[in-house]
Amino acid sequence: MTQPTPSNDQHNYAFDCRGYIVRQSFLAPVEIQAAHDCLAKLSFTPESWHAAQHRASDIHLSDGLLRSLSERLFEDPLTTQLINYPHRLLESYAIARDYGALDLHGGASEFLAGTSARDHSARTFIIAGRIYALRLKVLIYLDDVRLPEDGRLAYVEGSHKAEFAFHRAFPRGREDAHHLIRTIEVRAGDAVWLNEALLHGAEAKTSASRRRLLAYTFGPSFMASWSDLMPQSMTRAGYAAAENETPQDGSK
Repeated sequence: MTQPTPSNDQHNYAFDCRGYIVRQSFLAPVEIQAAHDCLAKLSFTPESWHAAQHRASDIHLSDGLLRSLSERLFEDPLTTQLINYPHRLLESYAIARDYGALDLHGGASEFLAGTSARDHSARTFIIAGRIYALRLKVLIYLDDVRLPEDGRLAYVEGSHKAEFAFHRAFPRGREDAHHLIRTIEVRAGDAVWLNEALLHGAEAKTSASRRRLLAYTFGPSFMASWSDLMPQSMTRAGYAAAENETPQDGSK
């Protein structure tokens, strides 16, 4: 039996309640293989803060599928609907992680590093049933990530609406808030439209399976890209990083 296609209101309701929407089989099998072939040609560098995670930045500048995906996602009705304002691509990258967890980050009410100011850069507003997302990330998984040992995407339930800073309310993180942690299981080819106001990370990866994904971040045309802001703000007071993020110069 064919499932009915959700209406705009149903998508908005789901995104508002959960902070994400999963679109299964967004990539066809032939596209998954094409994405693997594209990644094999990219230069990945280790993350400075995660020895087992490697990143290739600006994948939308690559030839072939990775570039066309950025255009396809930009024009996708769901992206347009959730941002609800003339939008632009803020960043794109590919991630491969061999082992380890990804710390919880993002969130709607975290404090900026070393200040008493809150980071509202990812806030989402809902006015008369219409979504206005300031930072919308689309994650396209290229491998099955279904088991805890595969490093499933994890998030803190309700954090995209919370008025409390998670890292102050739960100073020991997941140890204190394990009852609030939820996970998302995906298959290769699935895509997740993620509200970056949702505090998210990943479970510890211990399996030998591959864990590769593509990420494209969109926002209203007036939003700045972190990749543009971070080098300029790294050594200045008031660096715009939430207190769970560590600037590259080691200051906190």
